[in-house]
Amino acid sequence: MRFHLGTDRVAVVFPLLHIAIKFPIVRVWRAVRLLYRDICSGGWKQVKKDWGYPMEMRACFRGLLFRGFAANWGEFRFWWQTRHPFVQPTFISFFGLFNVQRADAPCLLKREDVWVQLYRLTQGKVFADAHHFAEPGNFCFRDGKLRMHDYGGRACQGVIVRYGASIVTGFDPAYRWEAENVDAKRTEEKDDRS
Repeated sequence: MRFHLGTDRVAVVFPLLHIAIKFPIVRVWRAVRLLYRDICSGGWKQVKKDWGYPMEMRACFRGLLFRGFAANWGEFRFWWQTRHPFVQPTFISFFGLFNVQRADAPCLLKREDVWVQLYRLTQGKVFADAHHFAEPGNFCFRDGKLRMHDYGGRACQGVIVRYGASIVTGFDPAYRWEAENVDAKRTEEKDDRS
């Protein structure tokens, strides 16, 4: 059994069962401190203003309390609506309180090896959600193909819908960015000598 602490969720991974259970992180204490600060500085008008900010903002009430639930529910809905081959299946979600998802071999590649390939395969669109795509820990390998297991955000899902199939077929686990740079430098030096 392994534990992974993310920004909005905690995952408990059972490698022998190929299962991960994801629980939302609820930041009650930070929300109470924000409530106190808002009441002291601007009263209920400020509280109402902070409550109106979108959940994607981590430092607002809704973000502090509900982002993990929304990510869990978003993964579940996305999987059941698309059955996309690039994402790990989310079998069960109990209204976002917990998800049961398939877990496979973790991606142990370097950040730049993953990022450079994803950037190229998506024509730079991974910047729409760099938080999810830049972290190798958000990926795993199944049947030798890269799969994503952290895909609860809407921006992330948009990139997956548009480019996920090309990522599955085009991602090379043996790619090394450093080796490509060394080869490029050698070619430049060779051209300079000519």
